[in-house]
Amino acid sequence: MKSYIAITCEALARTIYAVAATAPSTVSVRLLPQGLHNTPKKLHDKLQEAIDAVAADDCDAILLVYGLCGTSTEGLVAPDVPLVIPRAHDCITLYLGSPERYQEEFSKHPGTYWYTVDYLERLEEGSRTALGAAGLEEQDGLYDQYVEKYGKDGADALMEEYRRWTQNYTRAAFIDMGLGDAEQYERMAREKAEKEGWVFERKDGDRRMLTMLLSGEWDDEEFLVVPPRHTIKQTYGKDLIRAQA
Repeated sequence: MKSYIAITCEALARTIYAVAATAPSTVSVRLLPQGLHNTPKKLHDKLQEAIDAVAADDCDAILLVYGLCGTSTEGLVAPDVPLVIPRAHDCITLYLGSPERYQEEFSKHPGTYWYTVDYLERLEEGSRTALGAAGLEEQDGLYDQYVEKYGKDGADALMEEYRRWTQNYTRAAFIDMGLGDAEQYERMAREKAEKEGWVFERKDGDRRMLTMLLSGEWDDEEFLVVPPRHTIKQTYGKDLIRAQA
């Protein structure tokens, strides 16, 4: 039986544990705080630390349950065992189950706040309010923080820029993975949409890619297997990433 160590974000915690429980392989899950996404370089460093903590005889492969996540996973390297990573921009692809479905959703509604049970139940104060909304913060309470830091004129200018930016966001989408108290968190997403005047949509999640990853079914079109002492390199093409010696 194969043995894997899955390094993943808390935003996927419930789903990863559910998939690992039925995987044909032995999977040990190691979680990193979801707030690390706010600082990609710090996330990169923490991921490398987690990889370096894995010894050669600990597992057959390290599964990185992340996407590119900005540039957070580029340059990661394991000295002794292969790394396996989905060909995905971010965790929305993993929630939806395929790159094709992700692209379809992105083409229709590029300005989308994504919500899930896993993410919302671990949301820390000061963190971004939704998945797929890098760099955007809640408006509530933000003005007072700006006034304290930049003065009233500076705060007014920053909030105006904030409002122009968020006009590009027109939809709130809740992905239901069938785990946890979905009703409570779906209501939170719906209320956010109503408050902002956005369209609200509920989407069924799909564990397909996560199941393939944790089961060792690494089709080359959807996963990259990085040999030991090779790094993850972004390609800016359809394949997204490649292994570089």
